[in-house]
Amino acid sequence: MKKLFFSLTIIILATLGLNWPNFLNFFYCKPDLLLIFMVALVFYTDFKTALLFGILAGLAKDVFLPQTLAINTICFSIWSYLIYRLSRQISTEEDYVRWAIVLVAALLNNFIIGLASVATGNIMPPGIFLRNLIIVSVYTTALSPLIFKLTKKIAS
Repeated sequence: MKKLFFSLTIIILATLGLNWPNFLNFFYCKPDLLLIFMVALVFYTDFKTALLFGILAGLAKDVFLPQTLAINTICFSIWSYLIYRLSRQISTEEDYVRWAIVLVAALLNNFIIGLASVATGNIMPPGIFLRNLIIVSVYTTALSPLIFKLTKKIAS
């Protein structure tokens, strides 16, 4: 039953990410809700479930967004594994540690997506690249407590 709720949550967050309200945009940037959900799954479920639904979240993001082929699927699976390994090395009980992990994952994910976009021939001014890197990552981190609560409620 939990797996069904996780699947529905991925569908809802992907839809919300696509139809993000304009009045909630900061500098034309939207948060990465699926990335937050993938990180929260690592904290609140076992590794296999987190990896499976992390890959599904990346696949959902790749299907609906015009980016390089399967970049989010690959990145989300790597982030799931690395965050799982990191959570075994350090204590992730405090909220600020989880927020820091979300911030680092968002920065790295946006950096890789930006580099992949530039590598495919999309010309992007450095200011736009930095805006997408910094503002989206901070906005994603700011919304992470809401997704963490939702994921914790579903996982329990």
